[in-house]
Amino acid sequence: MDYKVLYEEVTNYLSNIDVAHDGEHLYSNYEEIAAISVRLQEIHNEIAYQEIQGKASTELKKFRTMILDPAVERLDKLAAFESRKITAKTLEFNLQKG
Repeated sequence: MDYKVLYEEVTNYLSNIDVAHDGEHLYSNYEEIAAISVRLQEIHNEIAYQEIQGKASTELKKFRTMILDPAVERLDKLAAFESRKITAKTLEFNLQKG
């Protein structure tokens, strides 16, 4: 695993998230964030496995702790935000309807 390639992948995911735009469906952002979270967890697990085997470079270990772990935490917060946004919009719709 090349941490430079992984860095580009992670930054690309994060830069493409736009919480101000809802997407085609109400759940589009939540769905996208969930998919990205799964991918980042896969990367995290692969790095952790390499660490267990003693095959992870120092740079890869630092990448995991300094870049990947904070990105996963941020996505968790964004997923919670999107979930609350879905709930709020549903409530707002139901109040307007009846």
